[in-house]
Amino acid sequence: MNKLLLTAYGFSTPKIINVAQKMIQENKITKACIISTSWTKEKEKHPQMQQIKRDLLSMNIQQVDFLDVEFEDANKLFDYDLIFLNGGYPFYLLHFIKKSGADQILKKINQNGGLIFG
Repeated sequence: MNKLLLTAYGFSTPKIINVAQKMIQENKITKACIISTSWTKEKEKHPQMQQIKRDLLSMNIQQVDFLDVEFEDANKLFDYDLIFLNGGYPFYLLHFIKKSGADQILKKINQNGGLIFG
């Protein structure tokens, strides 16, 4: 079963938080990755990226890492149970998602039961 949670502004409402927590618990998620490519300069240092990391950690995910598919190997995404596509510059993000092959990797992860939030 494909598992996606599409949201604006991250975990901004109690309903979104509850749905995310339920999905994380049901799927026994322990490792998450936030794709930081959507912010061209600040990347993982952007306050929104840091907030998403804190939110995921507060949902009892043991490990939350960042990956910049513009400069890093997108195949590293296979190491995670949950992938978070953060906001920012969507066309910049989409360009590098496709260029890196992460688009196909995300499809495979989702088809194999991994969660994708964003």
